[in-house]
Amino acid sequence: MPSSSKRSANEKSTSSPPHKRRRSSSSNSYTAANSDAEESPLNVFLLDAKMKPETIEELLSIIDNFRNVDENLSLKEKSGSSERELHLCPNMKDADVVITVVHMRKRLERHVDWSIARRKAIVTPQWLRDSADSGHLLPCGKYAALGDLYQETVQNCPDGDSSQTHPDSNSNSESHDQESESFVPPVPKNGTDIRHNHRYACMRYSPLTCPNQILVEKIAILRRSRELEGLDMQALSYERAISVLKAFPCPITSDNIHEISELPHIGNKIYSKIQEFVQHGDISECKSILCETRYQSLVDLTTVYGIGPATARKLYSSGLRTIKDLERHYEVSPKTSDDIADSLNPEHFRGTGPTTGLPQLSIKVGLALREEFSLHITRNEVEEIHDVVMNELANIRSGCVSTITGGYRRGKDKSNDIDIVISHKDLKSGGGQVKGLCAELVKRLYDKGLVTHVMHLSSFREHNALRTSHWDSLEKALTVFKLPDQQKKHQHVHRRLDLVFAAPEVYWTAVVGWTGSRMFERDLKLALSVLSNHGSEA
Repeated sequence: MPSSSKRSANEKSTSSPPHKRRRSSSSNSYTAANSDAEESPLNVFLLDAKMKPETIEELLSIIDNFRNVDENLSLKEKSGSSERELHLCPNMKDADVVITVVHMRKRLERHVDWSIARRKAIVTPQWLRDSADSGHLLPCGKYAALGDLYQETVQNCPDGDSSQTHPDSNSNSESHDQESESFVPPVPKNGTDIRHNHRYACMRYSPLTCPNQILVEKIAILRRSRELEGLDMQALSYERAISVLKAFPCPITSDNIHEISELPHIGNKIYSKIQEFVQHGDISECKSILCETRYQSLVDLTTVYGIGPATARKLYSSGLRTIKDLERHYEVSPKTSDDIADSLNPEHFRGTGPTTGLPQLSIKVGLALREEFSLHITRNEVEEIHDVVMNELANIRSGCVSTITGGYRRGKDKSNDIDIVISHKDLKSGGGQVKGLCAELVKRLYDKGLVTHVMHLSSFREHNALRTSHWDSLEKALTVFKLPDQQKKHQHVHRRLDLVFAAPEVYWTAVVGWTGSRMFERDLKLALSVLSNHGSEA
């Protein structure tokens, strides 16, 4: 910004327009006005880099006219209480709060030493605006200008508010709205940079209860529509937005919607959809999509296990529209599920048989067992199936360890399928102990009638450093499992069970990789890539 277009941000204004909360005394007399006050003025520094002239003028006006009175006091107490004023500080070293529009560490370090920045509360201009509107200093956490300084900004904030303490802290205050309080993100501990506005999903909180669930479901319709049509990049954009919105700590309203535009992965198009929802309670495009017969058919087709968006489009182009059409096309009905297993090749149990027919097998099994697969699995049943599998594995090989992953590990009350990652506790010989064990276990479960269908079975592959062909360091079996009925007291249904075997050295990596969610895994890879690049530069 040219110097002629603005004055120094930290020089006092002599012609600032009056603010609606005008003080009786001039800001230039702050020392005398506060000589008998219990609290000294709060020093504020404006870092004017990249800041527009009109923004600087606005902030200077607010600082000149700011009044901070405890709203919990009575009128009589307010009239006799001290008012904490804001003082425009010419030196950042002496400031309590730094206001900036800079959001990158490298750019901030052009203007201030990082060691100094870590001792300050560094916020966006919106903190000052909202504090002026409310008449008192607000908590700084959600206004943190730099993600790298989120924790320091919370700790150094002069608001004196306890609402941002960790949820483990005890509070007897009755003035807080308990519903809103439950969504306040906890202060990260031990320097962990976890916050709702982080760029990567693996560094954001993802609560099971989302305060904007209806909005998320509307955006999910837009994402699903793009995914079904093969518009993968657009679908990914919506999926990223959904991940960010799930982490937002409070309901989005007209009062705080301006904060959404500052979140990562929220572009103008998605922001306009959110605005429409806040204003009207719905998104017109979602209504149109839900009325489309093509969308309805593609959604129905992909409810069948083994049919993804690409296969669904091919089937649709072949004239198939409904589940009944699929049943006629594949000559499958719910009563034929037990007969489909006969098509298995015994070689599959050794991981060496042909796999060309397995996709068709998966679709047939998924179609025949569609109703059972649609039933959610409780945590108790997940644990029961896990115990049965591990008891059978113990009869083959002792010393194995396992972790239930997927939605179960993410804390969901109900799951769609079951994922179990298995390894061996012996770090030295464990790799050899688990090699080939996947097929051996699946065959044992199949012979006992516990595994009824095997859709995929793979063995370990050697690591290919050049990535000239597909490789995987895990043995996997995608199966259908059914617990035995106990004297007809309880009729169990078929469940999808994925078994993953990993060598001890990659066991926990496999656990993380099979826990999800999909966006978490994707961003975890991106974050690790960034870290490795920084490490190589260092």
